[in-house]
Amino acid sequence: MASETKPRVVLLATDASKQAEDACRWYFQFLHRAENKVFLVNIPEGATLTTSQGQRLNDGEIQKLLEKEKKMTEALQKKFNGILDELKVSGEYLTVYGKPGEALVQAAQDKEANMVVMGTRGLGTIRRTILGSVSDYVVHHAHCPVIVCRH
Repeated sequence: MASETKPRVVLLATDASKQAEDACRWYFQFLHRAENKVFLVNIPEGATLTTSQGQRLNDGEIQKLLEKEKKMTEALQKKFNGILDELKVSGEYLTVYGKPGEALVQAAQDKEANMVVMGTRGLGTIRRTILGSVSDYVVHHAHCPVIVCRH
C-alpha cells in the first residue's frame, strides 16, 4: 500500500547577494521535488520604513524610503522569478519585515516550513561577532532543519 505524504514546505532566503542565488540554485539542483511548496523569502535590508521607526522623518523622506524599498523588492522578485522560469519550477515570493534572522524564523513558523535553505556571506570571526550572523541565528532558532550553503 502506497502511503501519501504531504508536500514539503521549503523556505529559500533571498537577497541581492550571489550567495543567495547560489543557495537557491543548489536547492533546486539537489533537493527539490516537484510536489514541494517553495517560498522565496525576502527581508528588505538597509534604511527602510520599518527600520526607520522612531526617527523623525518628513512625509517626503518616508515616501522616498517606500519607493526605494519597493524598487529593491521588485528587482529581487524579478531576478528570482527569472531563476524559477529558467529552471521550470514554481514558487511563491514573500516579502517579510524585521531583523533578517528573526523575520526568517517567524516566516518558517508561519508557513509551517519543513526546511530553510540559505546562503552565507562567510564573515570572519571578528565581523561575525560585531555584526552577527543571520545564518547562525536561523540555525539556532528555527523549528525545522536549516541548510546553509557555502560556495
